[in-house]
Amino acid sequence: MQKIVSFITFDFAFDRNCLTEQFNATQALYQSNIPFWSTNSTRQKVIGRYWFELVLTHFGFLFGLPALLFLMTSAHFENAQIIIIFLAALITFSTLMLFVYWPGFYNSFLPQLETIKEIHERKQLEQLEKCKRAQFSNPALVLIYYVFDKLSGNNSLQCNDRYAELLMKLFGVDQGSIKKNLELFLGKKKNLSERKYTEISNRFEEARSFFEELQFKEAQQILGQLEQKFTAH
Repeated sequence: MQKIVSFITFDFAFDRNCLTEQFNATQALYQSNIPFWSTNSTRQKVIGRYWFELVLTHFGFLFGLPALLFLMTSAHFENAQIIIIFLAALITFSTLMLFVYWPGFYNSFLPQLETIKEIHERKQLEQLEKCKRAQFSNPALVLIYYVFDKLSGNNSLQCNDRYAELLMKLFGVDQGSIKKNLELFLGKKKNLSERKYTEISNRFEEARSFFEELQFKEAQQILGQLEQKFTAH
């Protein structure tokens, strides 16, 4: 009974939970097919559903269905009756548009939709930041790759744009930062401040923790050999 009343009064169109589920489902559906599908596009889809699905369905059931049943049950009807029904439909729709559909859209539907969109974007950003925090720092990534390069016997890692670009594609981090760290670890020894030395030591510890979890002692030895380059700073 409550759902029927909600439908008749059109309150169902402004239900926060339903609107949230619709937004998330629409975003997930289109993003699975179009990777760069934006939340603004989903917003337009949800707005389109309001006008072309919810509004028309509500009006259809509220006026169109009774009018159709009336015509079907009438023994005979004249053209004048159709004209009257058409005018009544026009007046009813205009009244609903003026007092229900438009006010509800601008005062309830649209504000809630904007809030839901912002919450969705904030959650995506928080998830991205969480992933970034969980990822090793750029220097530690370079150190880890350096160790694997040594262990493989390849010994091909160099501090140039080519390798910086390759590692950028592998780790998904800034190419300039990758090259800067390659120069730091593979280039000539530099005089470092206490602060810089402490920062580098922390990055070695970060990489070392990775190999400790793998129980990879040989890797830790290679890290230790490279770290000696910075001990006498």
